[in-house]
Amino acid sequence: MTTEARRNTERLVRAATKMNVHMRSAGLGSRDQGAGVTKLVSSASALAHSYQWKFAQTTKLCTVSSTEGFLSSIFDILNRINLQQAFRIVFLGHVPVYVCVFTFFLCSGCGSTSEEESASTGKPQATEPEWVADEVEETGKDPFAPQEVVSPPPLQVEAPPQKIYRPDDTRTIPNVEDLAEFGIYKYESKRLILYTDVDPQVAATLPEVVDQAFDALVAYFGELPPARSGADFQMTGYLIGDRDLILSAGLLPPDLSRFDHGQHRGQEFWMYEQKQDYYRRHLLVHEVTHCFMMLMPGIRPPLWYLEGMAEFFATHRIDEDGNIEFGVMPEASANYRGFGRIEILHAEVAAGRILNIDSASRLGVNEFANSRSVPYAWSWALCKFLDTHPRYQERFRQLSNHLVGKEFQRLADSLFVEDKILLSAEWDQFIRRCEYDWDFRANAFVVDEQKPSEITRSATMDILANQGWQSSGYLVSKGKEYSISAIGQVTLDVSTKPWISEPQGVSIEYVNHLPIGRLEVGVLVEPQDNGELIEEVFEVQDCGRGAILQFENSGLLMFQVNDFASKRLGNRGEYEVSVELK
Repeated sequence: MTTEARRNTERLVRAATKMNVHMRSAGLGSRDQGAGVTKLVSSASALAHSYQWKFAQTTKLCTVSSTEGFLSSIFDILNRINLQQAFRIVFLGHVPVYVCVFTFFLCSGCGSTSEEESASTGKPQATEPEWVADEVEETGKDPFAPQEVVSPPPLQVEAPPQKIYRPDDTRTIPNVEDLAEFGIYKYESKRLILYTDVDPQVAATLPEVVDQAFDALVAYFGELPPARSGADFQMTGYLIGDRDLILSAGLLPPDLSRFDHGQHRGQEFWMYEQKQDYYRRHLLVHEVTHCFMMLMPGIRPPLWYLEGMAEFFATHRIDEDGNIEFGVMPEASANYRGFGRIEILHAEVAAGRILNIDSASRLGVNEFANSRSVPYAWSWALCKFLDTHPRYQERFRQLSNHLVGKEFQRLADSLFVEDKILLSAEWDQFIRRCEYDWDFRANAFVVDEQKPSEITRSATMDILANQGWQSSGYLVSKGKEYSISAIGQVTLDVSTKPWISEPQGVSIEYVNHLPIGRLEVGVLVEPQDNGELIEEVFEVQDCGRGAILQFENSGLLMFQVNDFASKRLGNRGEYEVSVELK
């Protein structure tokens, strides 16, 4: 026996002495040595299998008779087992402890690491790692003592999500016969029960309006949660012609007896009769929208959204067959009598009370309490603008999925961060020039994805007559002078009464205080490097056929042909514009 083998054998004896109990339990005692070897081989093979090795020599182990031969053969198979990995396997309880002893022993260089074998085979002699027995002497801990088996934590099984139901239906059910004595009658459809004292011919048309409005709300916001009873969702409305009569009949709760136009609570709403047919339906859909959006308990979206979306859906048009389209842009004031939102915005702009988009999105309880008209106009304008503008519509509609909870405000604060300056400028121009039948697509700003460049000397570009503000692709600097000139002809309003215009415009008709067809210049202001709030996000100047201009802000140079927003899409032609740095 070589010196190296003798040293390894002595280690094996010391380990076996410490493991006497474990070895006997494994069948390695003197009474049944052959069976013990078989179990050792089985355990060693299991350990090897866990490392996904194939050992062709495993079957030879049971025929080895000498201790040195046994050690040499098994080492030849397992000499590559990583010592730390073996420790990990044992102490995690995956492999019997006695297998670990032999693994540690074999990994330390027994058998095939003898000097003679290295010399005869030409294989490099393995480096002998630190032996765990030395640690036992230093720490006093016996790694061969029986290990405590740590049970895995109990499996956490998630409970299935609890089904959500809408609140129970607590609507009042009046006695129809008693109401008839007051001249109050009932009208019913799938989604509405209406009690009213107004003209029966008028009242009979309203439940169908609510049924169509409900379908539009579901299409936009999604289905309401089901009722525990399985009943269809239905609301009850009270249209009040004679307030004292409705109050005497017990249909107007005392705590709701004072309101100007309409009020809602749960699946019920109350509203006053209106002089205009359009606005009666408008107010009806407004209150129905509130009942739908605010049915579920929890944290609500801000008031500008709740009131703005109620106004958005309430703005509707109805065709000769009674089909209703909700959320429209009013095309003419005569068809929307009582609406008045656009006229209110005109008055606010004329008085210098323009709300930027941040201010409009902060309208709250105080503003709505102080005025029963102005904040509704601003909220409608904001929701209509964001919902219809092709650049912002998809993002804005994400808010419709969060009518309850804190996610609405977080999402609202983050949706438009990437193009906030552009959004603010487009909102500013929409508010300043808002008109009936505004075409959001034709008047959307046209900006290139390509980064604009500085005008070092001169540049030329074409400006289309049928599109709103268009990027020139160039930047201008504050305080510098630029000479701008334009040539060409465009045709305005081709479909009805066409006018041929040159860059100075046609004075036959004015809009935005300028002749139609006149060339305008704009600057989309650059964001401030210091993060300061920009008061003026879009600077506009008159140009016409030509002008020498100096801008108050640095930013993207833009142009448009002045015209009515509702008629722009019918224009044809373009101006050729030249810009020279002075």
